[in-house]
Amino acid sequence: MTKKIYVESTVVDKQRGGPCGGTGLVALDDNGQISYEDSVRFESTIELTRLELLAFIEGLEFASDSDVIYSSSEYCVKGFHEWLDSWKRRGWRKASKKPIANRDLWQLVDKLRSEKFVEVEKVEAYSAVAGKEAAYKLAYSAASQQL
Repeated sequence: MTKKIYVESTVVDKQRGGPCGGTGLVALDDNGQISYEDSVRFESTIELTRLELLAFIEGLEFASDSDVIYSSSEYCVKGFHEWLDSWKRRGWRKASKKPIANRDLWQLVDKLRSEKFVEVEKVEAYSAVAGKEAAYKLAYSAASQQL
């Protein structure tokens, strides 16, 4: 059974404690029903690209062979398909010879990619896709939680 896995992230500006982040993951079964959902809250100030990668990694960790991961993050999708092998060949550097951002997370993505075969597809950021919307709601709820 192939799962469709949607991952999302968001940052919410909290007036008292500064911005907080959240990630959301929703897995749909063959019938389009939610078979699994999870969210994680991040307390400290975190860059959105790093948060997107953390959501993507959560999807990779949850996925099994032949599952499809959907992300609205061009950074994650292009990184996975187009940039990762080049970065690795260059010693985790860009073509400009500068170190890549979030190297620790990209190395984890590389490790997870080598352990299973998954498809990764881009979903438009503001599209009305049920799994994407559900994952975003989880991410927003996690980021908005009061302590």
